[in-house]
Amino acid sequence: MKKILYILSIMITFSSCNFLDTETYDYLNEDNIYHDEKSCMAGLAGIYDVLGANGCYGQMLWADLDAGTDILVYNREFGKDYINTYNYNYNNTDNSLKTAWIALYEGINRANDYIDAVSNRSNEECGGSKNKAMFLGEAKALRAIYYMNLVAFWGEVPLRTSATKDLSTQLLKKSPQQDIYEQIISDLEAAESGCLKATELNTPGRISQTAVQALLARAYMWQSGYPVYANTWDKALEYARKVRDSQIHHLYPASNGVNGYQTYFINMCSNNYDLSVRESMIEVEFYGNGQTQTNEAGRLGLYIGVTQQYTSEDVPYAYGLYDATKYLFRLYESGDARQWWNIADYKYVNNGGVVTEEPRTTAEKQKEDGNAAKWRAKYIPERPLSRNNSSINFPIIRYADVLLMIAECANEVNNGPTQEAIEAINQVRRRANASTVELGDFDYNSFKKFCFEERTRELCFEVPRRMELRRHGATFFENQINILKDQSLNEQNKMIGYELTSVKAVPAINFAPKHIYYPIPQVELNTNPICGQTENW
Repeated sequence: MKKILYILSIMITFSSCNFLDTETYDYLNEDNIYHDEKSCMAGLAGIYDVLGANGCYGQMLWADLDAGTDILVYNREFGKDYINTYNYNYNNTDNSLKTAWIALYEGINRANDYIDAVSNRSNEECGGSKNKAMFLGEAKALRAIYYMNLVAFWGEVPLRTSATKDLSTQLLKKSPQQDIYEQIISDLEAAESGCLKATELNTPGRISQTAVQALLARAYMWQSGYPVYANTWDKALEYARKVRDSQIHHLYPASNGVNGYQTYFINMCSNNYDLSVRESMIEVEFYGNGQTQTNEAGRLGLYIGVTQQYTSEDVPYAYGLYDATKYLFRLYESGDARQWWNIADYKYVNNGGVVTEEPRTTAEKQKEDGNAAKWRAKYIPERPLSRNNSSINFPIIRYADVLLMIAECANEVNNGPTQEAIEAINQVRRRANASTVELGDFDYNSFKKFCFEERTRELCFEVPRRMELRRHGATFFENQINILKDQSLNEQNKMIGYELTSVKAVPAINFAPKHIYYPIPQVELNTNPICGQTENW
């Protein structure tokens, strides 16, 4: 049976505009829906809706599946023996893997269903040829995003491009990564001409033409690394340049004495979007506090954020389950505004029943790590406060990433840095008040390393870290994880990693080479026994 029931009672509200005022339908199928612009928009909203699911950007993709790396670790000491992904202590029945897998394929199935149906509708039924191209373009771009997450965490997965109607259509072997990238790129190239310009949409909650170009740059860059080694750096550079040359997107500038990097995230946490800047290119948009019938809230600022575990009507409760690591802390030079934004330099204390914010002590800061603080619950505008629901958006891709892709890809294409690469990376560094670099400072290898580190400084907790590590090679991935347990001393006579008794060393202690990919969840194998399992699992 066609799974079109997802359109029932959908109401997606974005922070900068109302994406959709939908009608509530009874039973839907492809014969009685998508015959006018309103229902086509409702169906598209249903595909977007999965992005905010708990199994996607609601939690799993930035927390459970992407913690336990060189830059982000679980911080509760009682969790050393937890059977969980971030401890590398799991198998293919793990609930986090199951939840993410189901959500990602739900998004794909909705996209497949929608693309099949709308492709067969007339221009008139879609509200005109421009609308039809837009609907199909955004749907294909969304399908590409779901597959990019699957390849980022699992590698080889079943490649489904038509709706799964029953168990017979569920049966499918997993495909090589090259085939998955070809589908991702095909979808995005088709979407590029159909998606509207960002200046027409005026919201990062929907996918614009330049957002598609940024995703194409990312896809071509990803497949150029391990294990595909497609050597499409030139295509990645071409699409990143398209975004830059559009002059639609910019880096947030400083505002009222606050650094531009910090301003960007303060505005994101506060649900403010500046249409004069448009640094965010695609955001997964959350709203509300989870106390309404339509729950479109997420977890940012609460599960990842600054710990606040006192009861207060004025200061949001936040678990703060994850810490940024020593490795991340030490990547920043003194004065880089990103250091004490991505890592908390303050804490919450209870003074006679009043919760207040206080600076961390010098001794606490000398530990050189702390709560991953990029998203901060104190800026959430909704009231009453909620312990488990946040309206903070998640940026899938932003303009700073595009500039850093230009830097990295130009180095690869030219077998060494160019002035274009230097200027791109310096734009990002200037905004952060970090020192600028010069062309003569680097050769190919040293600039490649510098680009990796700059992406870490700028994009930590945003871009899938496992992909950032793995595309540099399986050995590189393992070496970076092993930093967490490195007992040797650095030049400042401080331990590089963590004591082996610490929960923060557990990922490295438990790591095995098979962990560079997740296993295919048992929930897939139960209905698709011909799929095959991830190598070494």
